[in-house]
Amino acid sequence: MRERFATRTVCIYAYSMEIGRLVVSAKDSAGLSIRKLSRHAQVAGSTITRIQAGAVDPSVQTLERIFEAAGFDLHIAALRHGTPHRPRLSALSDAWARANGRLRLDWPRWRALLDELARHPELTPEAIYEAPPPAGEPIVDTLLAAIAEKLADDAQLPRPAWTVSVPALHEPYEPPIARVMTEREIPSQFRERGVSIDAQSLWRDRSTVGV
Repeated sequence: MRERFATRTVCIYAYSMEIGRLVVSAKDSAGLSIRKLSRHAQVAGSTITRIQAGAVDPSVQTLERIFEAAGFDLHIAALRHGTPHRPRLSALSDAWARANGRLRLDWPRWRALLDELARHPELTPEAIYEAPPPAGEPIVDTLLAAIAEKLADDAQLPRPAWTVSVPALHEPYEPPIARVMTEREIPSQFRERGVSIDAQSLWRDRSTVGV
């Protein structure tokens, strides 16, 4: 019998993440080895390895089986050429890397997206209500949820439903680059999730956004 996992939704947009990286993130998020994922999806392990390496373009049917086995529904959006880019938190799921065992966030990408929402606050609902794909890194998943909740609270919007399923960190996270100081306030949405990043490290003063 095929083992079942809690189902979540992952959306693929051409600008957001490479397919191989998305498969790796889904596998890691589900806590599956390639062998187990292969067995649940009934897709050869060698095929999954090649997809992760970007050496093969999988069919939609193959991707659906892989993501279903990892506990995700796959949604694919087709956009016309020239469709304006719309800022979405989901685009930040791959804005990180690990080097020498340490997590390094791609700070320019995180701040650029938040700057864009500061310039166009009317785009906030569209940016936060879409559940992001699995990052493959709990800290990133938690940070995305904390940011989505802060943006919702600041705009007096209902919090996104997907953030409820993202757990708080077992060990607090404080990145070296974050300017966490006693006189700088850590947003409550971050503190409750164990993310020690002050607001000024991600949000610029509104008067300087776009300058």
